[in-house]
Amino acid sequence: MKRRLFTCAMAMFALWASAYDISDLKSLPDQPEKGKWVQCIKVDAPQTFADLTKATPLCFQAKGMSRALVRCGRHILTPEGENLDSEGKGSVTLNPKKLPSGPINIQIIADNAQGECDIYELQLWNAATKTARTEKGMPKDCPAVAKGMKLDFYDDFDRGLSISKDGRGARWNAHKPTFGDFSGWPFSDPSDEADGPFALRDGYLVIQARKKPGTRGSTGLLAPVDMDGKGYWATPPFYMECRFMAHSAPGTWPAFWTVTNIHRGAGDELDIIEAYGGWGEKNPNNTGYFTTTHYWEQKDANGKQLPGDDKLIKTGKDDTSWSQDFHTYGVYVDKDSTVYYRDGQPVHSIPTNAMSYENKHVFLINYAIGGASGWQIDLERYGNRSNMYVDYVRVFTQH
Repeated sequence: MKRRLFTCAMAMFALWASAYDISDLKSLPDQPEKGKWVQCIKVDAPQTFADLTKATPLCFQAKGMSRALVRCGRHILTPEGENLDSEGKGSVTLNPKKLPSGPINIQIIADNAQGECDIYELQLWNAATKTARTEKGMPKDCPAVAKGMKLDFYDDFDRGLSISKDGRGARWNAHKPTFGDFSGWPFSDPSDEADGPFALRDGYLVIQARKKPGTRGSTGLLAPVDMDGKGYWATPPFYMECRFMAHSAPGTWPAFWTVTNIHRGAGDELDIIEAYGGWGEKNPNNTGYFTTTHYWEQKDANGKQLPGDDKLIKTGKDDTSWSQDFHTYGVYVDKDSTVYYRDGQPVHSIPTNAMSYENKHVFLINYAIGGASGWQIDLERYGNRSNMYVDYVRVFTQH
């Protein structure tokens, strides 16, 4: 896991293409230029994490900006664009009947004639009784890539959460076994507090990143192996996948990944998804994510470090990103190929390294905030709060 560097111009192209190249959007802002970021959007109502139960006005202000686009996943709430008043104020009605149920992310994108821009993501919960059709829960069918395999492990978070600080006596470990917690806001022990790192709601696992005054902050990680190495290990060949949505804000770093060695020394690491959040100067500014393969402490025939693989998976036109909607991220490993998947479709493939096939894998799901990523943390305007929502995780094997 390492810091990614982008130019703002490249990143803004990716952002505005994904945000504005939607068939029902009629007013297209110009692409902002490098150095034009201004953190100015403030949401007055509703509050972060609020429940939507009826039509609710979204009231916001973007000082210095003249227009805005508001979207929720594929739903463009301002297809003509929203012209802001002289103080940069605007409002849009959020109709829960037309939005997905459960966790949603309202994205506000504002700009002006000078090319300045800002992006704000408001996390809410659609609790209305009637909503738009929503894909939710673990599918009953076996994915095509896992045909001929059996379901070997799953958790759809419908029946409680068995987790402990070291994994002993529980299904889940709240820390990376056996060393190397890497988040700037530390991965924290389970807690009964309302703002603890883990919560369950309506079949979703909520990983809650929080920073109270005077603390280093806290966030969450899950691994199905305890600090003694006991627990669930996936034996190749296998296919595993996880469906989630997170929050793109400075420092957020959701990931789903595997390792073959939980101790120091040689081993493979398959990063199925590493996403880096945040918009503005000195931020990643990218709607895509990375699949990365590390061959730790392994040499090639010439005695040099065995090179890994690094691939940016871009968010395509008319698509949504990891913070705009739920997506399923997976990896298939057999003797010949390691193939990364998104929503059941292959997005990247590499030859399988011997260590990846000859050893079992433990997977991890985490919501890191800063730390080893190298990116700055700035969640002040979100009240130092951010959530990752996990729908399910499952593993298919031939054993």
